[in-house]
Amino acid sequence: MSIDLAQLRTSFTNTPLDEADREEALHFLLRERRDGDADLLRHLLAQETAAHQEGWGVSESLGLAALLLAECGREEDVWALWEAKNASFDTMAGLDGFLLFPAGIAGTTAHVIADEDHPERGDLMTYVRR
Repeated sequence: MSIDLAQLRTSFTNTPLDEADREEALHFLLRERRDGDADLLRHLLAQETAAHQEGWGVSESLGLAALLLAECGREEDVWALWEAKNASFDTMAGLDGFLLFPAGIAGTTAHVIADEDHPERGDLMTYVRR
């Protein structure tokens, strides 16, 4: 399947994407990303994260999805990025910790500290302190 990026931007929640489709979409987004693509990138990262919870290694697609979402600069995306990093032993080692600061160190850390009720807050804070 060849991805129609314009259509995917409007109907990504209803469009089934396999591994090859996600990879193609991410490569298109690398070249043609828009300000409004954060929801699509969040969706693609969630699918990549789920796939990595079932297997071994770290795909280029997971790294690209995490990087593109982090580049959107939204502090609330720290949780999706943390989930991707924690998908498996391999993703913990293979995804760089700098991706956990989409809004910079100060902005993202302040967001995590303020999110007192998030169940992953303690683990994330322990990780970033190292």
